[in-house]
Amino acid sequence: MIRFPYIRIRQRGETFFLTKFSVSYLFDKVDLHFRDPYIHLQDERYQVKNNIYLDSIRKKGLDLETDNEEGVQRRLQLNRILDIKKYIDEDVSNYFPNSVLISADTSMIDDFDQEQYLNLEQNEIGYFEFPDEARFSVIDGQHRLAGLFQASKIDKDNFEVPVVLLLDAGLAVAAKLFSDINGKQKAVSKSLIYDLLEHVDKKEVGGIKKYHLICQKFYTDQKSPLYRQIKMLGIGSGSISQSFFIDLSLKHVEPTLSSVSTQELYNQLFYYFRSYQKTFPTDWPVPLQEMPESERDQYSDEILKVERSQLLKTNGFGAIMRAFPDIYKMSGQTFDGYMHVISKLQGKVFWKRRELQQAGGGAELQKFLYNQIVTALKQ
Repeated sequence: MIRFPYIRIRQRGETFFLTKFSVSYLFDKVDLHFRDPYIHLQDERYQVKNNIYLDSIRKKGLDLETDNEEGVQRRLQLNRILDIKKYIDEDVSNYFPNSVLISADTSMIDDFDQEQYLNLEQNEIGYFEFPDEARFSVIDGQHRLAGLFQASKIDKDNFEVPVVLLLDAGLAVAAKLFSDINGKQKAVSKSLIYDLLEHVDKKEVGGIKKYHLICQKFYTDQKSPLYRQIKMLGIGSGSISQSFFIDLSLKHVEPTLSSVSTQELYNQLFYYFRSYQKTFPTDWPVPLQEMPESERDQYSDEILKVERSQLLKTNGFGAIMRAFPDIYKMSGQTFDGYMHVISKLQGKVFWKRRELQQAGGGAELQKFLYNQIVTALKQ
């Protein structure tokens, strides 16, 4: 049993603690992790890359928890870890006065009396008594801790880390805190922020949360026209990113369909994407017919990398999402209606890069493809 001092803090009905732990104590007690609830849907190439990444982290002596659906952290970046290690090791006067945010898993502690620490009748200053089996998870500050763990020129038993400690912060609380801290203050992948907002119950993120669930369904459903074609968390297989899908949906779909249910939103977008898939099957990287995963990957590679179709890449997808409001109004909101409208684009809108040599790139190409769609619909 080890005693740690604390100061209890209360904010808007929540209670947490300011405390301190040595680097050596945290090294033994902290579980490093990254969020990847979609790993089972990734192709073999992703798995190979993921194993190489994990090996590179573990070679540094860091134990990284994987396949974590409850985690909130982004992947550890070796260059950031090494930068922090270098900062600490290169000058004996360098230190970190800022705190890390962690949660104690008290379910692993026999007879832990949480009320003892949350009881407001108790003194505001006191001591934790954590047994050897105590474990902690990081909500914010994971790179800083990993850098300190790697540092070789500090006395880790006596180098103390300021800590903001929560007791048993569940996924919803951890997701909200991570999203609030990093979404507003640091350049973190928007895909990760959007993914975590699924677990935040807050009205002002309702739109993002709604389209995240739709995006997730399109990615995971084997019958979806976007099956495995969205880079969830901004990584892995896929031709467009999760954040790009959500941003475009908020911009081009939400103003038209803000009053309908999430299921109806999904239905309308499903009809829309399926109509493009059937109208342009040689430009859409998801096959209409069932086939083994390995053959699906080959099919996708042929269309995206060999034929270089732009339809389900950033510029093509941006163009069709921009066109959604007009086509929605013309469709009668039925699958047959969408097919009737979008089939008019066949032979008039072209998606392969070799067919678009004069169209430029980037925003210029997206605008060109959108104008092709609009012009074809007027004919």
